[in-house]
Amino acid sequence: MVKTYGDSPDMNFMKSLHNPRPTNAIKSIRSFQPAVLLASFVHTYGSGCLEVDAKSLSWWIYFKDGKLNYASLASEKTLIYALKWLKLKIATMSHDAFSWLDQNSEELLDINSQNIQSIQYFEYQIICYLVDQKLLASWQAEELIEELTQDAIESFLSLTGGAVRIDRENFEIPVFCKLDPKTTLENCQARLKSWKRLSPLLSSPHQRPYIVSQDTFFNTNNTGTISPRLKNKLGTLLRGYSIRHIAAILHQDELEFAKFLYPYIDNKSIILRTPESPWDRLAGLENESLTKTQAETPIREIAKEVSTSIPQVSAFNKKQKTRPVIACVDDSPNTLDQIERFLGQENYSIFKFLEPIKATFQLKRLKPDMILLDLTMPTISGYELCRMLRRLPGFEEIPVVMVTGKKGIINKTRAKLVGATDYLEKPFNRASLLDVISRNLP
Repeated sequence: MVKTYGDSPDMNFMKSLHNPRPTNAIKSIRSFQPAVLLASFVHTYGSGCLEVDAKSLSWWIYFKDGKLNYASLASEKTLIYALKWLKLKIATMSHDAFSWLDQNSEELLDINSQNIQSIQYFEYQIICYLVDQKLLASWQAEELIEELTQDAIESFLSLTGGAVRIDRENFEIPVFCKLDPKTTLENCQARLKSWKRLSPLLSSPHQRPYIVSQDTFFNTNNTGTISPRLKNKLGTLLRGYSIRHIAAILHQDELEFAKFLYPYIDNKSIILRTPESPWDRLAGLENESLTKTQAETPIREIAKEVSTSIPQVSAFNKKQKTRPVIACVDDSPNTLDQIERFLGQENYSIFKFLEPIKATFQLKRLKPDMILLDLTMPTISGYELCRMLRRLPGFEEIPVVMVTGKKGIINKTRAKLVGATDYLEKPFNRASLLDVISRNLP
């Protein structure tokens, strides 16, 4: 049952958004190199919050014990935009969580501009509350927070200076992510490099694509795999939504979706309007470091990059598979190695995952042809993981085979109830493994 605004937990949460808290921050103004500033902060302090104000926006980057917990990019003018994105993402995760957000949107946005803490924690506080009320699972919160952090760091890396504030107070909100700063920076820098290759035609996830030539758009197919149904859906979305919001609706990575759009922007069947304020002040991806060679990247190279991308873009640009992909989730390295050894001579691509919760994020991108799923794991059971996967768009029909040492009709029946396709008992041999695969692989 979704709680209403009048219920006590909701009322307390709303009050926490509106009541400012004091801070002991020390402010200074200087120019800086973002990556160097981050590395210096982690080396010098290890824990705390690094805040930067620039271009009518603010970045808050939180560390604890040398790990990156959360980064946000916001101002009071961006809260509507942020809430819209959060609702789009949560709509596919939890109906109850989405309903609560939808019912309380007006109250959530009624924040006093003096309450900086509520702005900087805006999405984080909402996510924490939804987890506390059991409307979201912890792994879902981790996924959302990691994506928010990546987006904030990517835009932060485009800055050349601003007002810097260092706050040594401990992070007060429950921690879901403990990201390695170096790895996160490297990933964001790699993504920025890919964005720059799309310039000058396309430069920001906040740009808003519009179809201006229906004939050209519907008659152009840059991959040969786009269905008319999906084209029609895109035709209704490319009318004011930002690239970031459309990617959220389609459950896709926004960079990969931008690559997909590139040929249509090049042939002028799609035009891009500038981002809404204050995102239009974020020069970010259009900085002067873009070389002439990058700016003149031929369209055939972009098209090649799209067609060979890993499955982040699978919903509208499916990778041409030469071999079926089988994903194996098991907390036992020995079992994973055994499956790989048994299938080593077969015509399959094998992906192994030791940690079930992290595997969920990767499986969403991989979209395998079959999933072999261990039933008994320490952090989350195979039953629960199978139930979660079945709720994800595109996973309704993917064969899921439970692999376990538990026998009996009760376990098999329970596996069927959560959406498992078949059951493989341990210990298994090569013949029994190949048999269950051949029965269930499309």
